[in-house]
Amino acid sequence: MRARYRQVIHAPSGAVHWGPMKTAERILVTATHLFNERGERNVTASDIALELDISPGNLYYHYKGKDGILSSLFSDCYRELASILAAPLLEEAFLEDSNSLERSWLFLTVLMEVMYQYRFLYLNQSDLMQRYPEIDRGMVRLLSLKRQTTKQLAAILLASVDIGAHPQRLDHVADSMAITLMYWLSFEQLTRSPQTPQQTIHRAVLQVLSHCAPYLGEQQTDFYRECELIDARLLDTHSP
Repeated sequence: MRARYRQVIHAPSGAVHWGPMKTAERILVTATHLFNERGERNVTASDIALELDISPGNLYYHYKGKDGILSSLFSDCYRELASILAAPLLEEAFLEDSNSLERSWLFLTVLMEVMYQYRFLYLNQSDLMQRYPEIDRGMVRLLSLKRQTTKQLAAILLASVDIGAHPQRLDHVADSMAITLMYWLSFEQLTRSPQTPQQTIHRAVLQVLSHCAPYLGEQQTDFYRECELIDARLLDTHSP
């Protein structure tokens, strides 16, 4: 999906000029944009065709209407997220570093950037899961992966307090982190606070990691101070 977005060229005037992208790809990019901005329920296949200035017949040639577009987008989203979430589980030392907190922050940032690109799936996930069995099954599998991955993160970040000796506590922390990962976009939508996408993502990363803080005792202050430094540095890196 990132490759698709890189092929869209924004002129200084604000007009959008398409790079060398096939019509099928343009349909998916445009549908994602409309779903994110208006909400999936409020966008029809005709709206997508109109936005692209193509005929509905041309759109249906590539996809079986809106359902076909949604299926393709969810498949793309699922593959990207599953690949990212699997990395710490398949590579034992993936999150182990001289600074495991910064490594975890970067990992979560990449994960949440993909979720933000497909945010319409999370802003309306219960409804989509009820209407589309494919999305229902996929979201359940993604939640399972998120729980496994957050358990790995929590075990590494809380290694100094040996939380691994208390499996139930580790599970509670991991589930709290996973719940935040699943619903942070809905929370941000409801707060309606004016932020850039990067600020929104980094605030959510801090929220996920903050579930570890209560178990750190005297190290809590150091934990938050380091989070603030990482946040400031990375946001400065992404500044125009």
